[in-house]
Amino acid sequence: MLKEIDKKRIKKVMNEDPELDELIHKILDDHQMEISQISHEIRNPVTLINSSLQLIEKQHPEVREFNFWSQTMDDMRNLRELLDDLSHYNNGMRLNKTRVDVNFFLHDLAASAKAWGEEQSCHIHVTAGEALPDICADPVKLRQSLTNLLKNAIESSRDNTEISIHAKALTPAEDSGTQLLVEISDNGDGIPSEYLPSLFEPFVTHKQNGTGLGLAVTKRIIEAHGGCITVRSDEGKGTCFSIRMPVYKGEDKNE
Repeated sequence: MLKEIDKKRIKKVMNEDPELDELIHKILDDHQMEISQISHEIRNPVTLINSSLQLIEKQHPEVREFNFWSQTMDDMRNLRELLDDLSHYNNGMRLNKTRVDVNFFLHDLAASAKAWGEEQSCHIHVTAGEALPDICADPVKLRQSLTNLLKNAIESSRDNTEISIHAKALTPAEDSGTQLLVEISDNGDGIPSEYLPSLFEPFVTHKQNGTGLGLAVTKRIIEAHGGCITVRSDEGKGTCFSIRMPVYKGEDKNE
């Protein structure tokens, strides 16, 4: 996987040379297709093996008591999650954009995560003004990216953790242009400072059984929308992910 500095170098070269820009786009498209084909070829036997294991367990419930059976099932589950995350990462740049009402979108997102959060003694709340600007986005992909952030906050939470989803418009006076700012923050344990530089790198994980692709997928989707994501965290105090995205313009609509 390319590191962030490599991506910036490639983008610089593509901007300077139209012919190289076309060639690199073709190489990237071919690479994306190859990853999809490889993932598909791996997924087929994995699905068959998983189905066989489930059938064995159904016909012979006693296998649940066998040594390593539960670990084998957990490993299969992790493998399927890895393939899913790989597919999400590979297709993160493909968007089906439409006009999105941010206020409704964020409240609906919080409502979906509420039950899950309450199981972990987390409280999720949204603070967003009624006059938030719309954005032009792929609602499915955007929901996936923000759900990843909520999932991380919930999984790393302690009792009575407060998770906040805050949104506001950044006026041109505060930024180079009007943008939407969405912040997802918590008052949990925070992230060790040494983990922060590689937090969005693919296949880098500090969680047990993590795939290392969740935050990489989120970053890829946000950047595909022309936005950016940053993180700040204090150990013992909490973490805040900040997302900036361009607001909706009539000519951007792709319905």
